Amino acid sequence: MAHSLSQGGVVSAPTDPMQAQVRILGTRLGRFVEFEFALYGGDLAVELILPTKAFEEFCQLRGASVCAVDQGTSEAIEQMAWRAGHPGLLQRTATGAAQDERA
Repeated sequence: MAHSLSQGGVVSAPTDPMQAQVRILGTRLGRFVEFEFALYGGDLAVELILPTKAFEEFCQLRGASVCAVDQGTSEAIEQMAWRAGHPGLLQRTATGAAQDERA
């Protein structure tokens, strides 16, 4: 898989192998977030596409840590989320994962 977290070395293996990781790959049609969802430090990964609100819920329900996104992708996602009525999407998904880890 070309975008695999394990191949890209973007994230080190978490201490808990079941810790969910999300790496945003981009946006589609100005309404969808394309991302990679991974477990076991990236050894098990799948690429998914969800609407912005569903992406946010997906990350929060799984307590996923969201990897850093390049500036261009970050701006495109925030602009798309703002248009969909969900401004601050990246900040909320990252903050939600951090709060779940502390709980």
